[in-house]
Amino acid sequence: MARLFFPRVRSLAGICLDLVRPAQRTGPDFGQASWLMGMTPGSLVKAVPIRPVGASGVLNPSQSWRIEYATSDSLNRVVSATGAVFRSRTPWKGNGSRPTIAFAPSTQGVARRCDPSYSCTVGIGPRVKPVDMIAAYEQPVINLFLAAGADVVITDYPRDPEDDVELYCDHVSAARALADAVRASRDLGVDTTTLGLWGFSQGGGAAAAWLEEPEYTPELQLLAAVVAAPPTDLVSMLHHVDGALASVVILYAVAGLMARDEDIAAEIAPHLSPKGAAAIVNGARTCAMGAVLHRPWAHTRTWTRTGVSMAKLLDDLPRTSAHLDAIRLGAVQPPNIPIRLWSALHDDLVPYEDVAKLADDWGIELTTRRERGIRGRTGTNHFGPYFLHAAEDVGWLLDQLSR
Repeated sequence: MARLFFPRVRSLAGICLDLVRPAQRTGPDFGQASWLMGMTPGSLVKAVPIRPVGASGVLNPSQSWRIEYATSDSLNRVVSATGAVFRSRTPWKGNGSRPTIAFAPSTQGVARRCDPSYSCTVGIGPRVKPVDMIAAYEQPVINLFLAAGADVVITDYPRDPEDDVELYCDHVSAARALADAVRASRDLGVDTTTLGLWGFSQGGGAAAAWLEEPEYTPELQLLAAVVAAPPTDLVSMLHHVDGALASVVILYAVAGLMARDEDIAAEIAPHLSPKGAAAIVNGARTCAMGAVLHRPWAHTRTWTRTGVSMAKLLDDLPRTSAHLDAIRLGAVQPPNIPIRLWSALHDDLVPYEDVAKLADDWGIELTTRRERGIRGRTGTNHFGPYFLHAAEDVGWLLDQLSR
């Protein structure tokens, strides 16, 4: 598999080293979210050429754009969203037409400068005021697909236009945003005939939600999917991640819930402590790595007025709890296509048991990554297996699309 699809790639890291020329960037305020009246989801609004790190030189040539387009959120409101389209210049060596990968990014942060369509032109970059760190850590995986001759389309996930807050872990809105980005990419010459799906962590939730709502874009026929460590049950995940190095994702989840629904916001707000309210506001201003620097191993008991954990609070609030029950993944079986659903046995961010339950609900096999667990709840047991097996998983997906 590696010889067929990656004849010019020495390693996963090597593909990201094409930094000879500076990247062409748009500003992080590109595509301010707005309600779009009378526009069809999937319509392309704007496309600006960009130069992603590791995907714009001789080693791994591609033509890329940052895009703005119309999408529909889980409440069926039409809103603008942003993303990126990467068209590979490497000849496709598999069978059939050049495939396109609908790529759902994992969490990079909810501030605009964290958007994958922008961070891909930065790579890794520190910021000040506030202290922050941009890190396009999934770009190596995107570059693997491009090096193999596949095109890639990503979404930055939709935002609430009024508060400019990402609808974090709103899996249905995320899935629709990715599907609509793929629709919009056709105006840039992308062929969506041979379409694969990829998502890890937050992106795994988006990928799973697409598989559970294929009727949203019936003209886009997925042929195979990699769904990795999806947070299927938000309350369970928040319990699991509380006190971990990356517990700041809880801030993103609460902010996303409150931005999506005014009634939920009104239900949650009175129970937040001043420290909790300030943490949510500050968390929305920094990327994931920056937020970890500010609040490592944070416990959410200090973020509520009564000292209960944030997960327990959300589960106890009737309207919020009902919403979280309704969006739990696993209620609908996916299409009968090859799906590699995997989870790490010692995952310290997304509970392994939740993904195992999703496998049972879907009636498919779960691939278990059994690397030795590392203590400290640093997220290594979550991200480590992803990168250790990335080339293998990319090869599997491309092999399915080449049949």
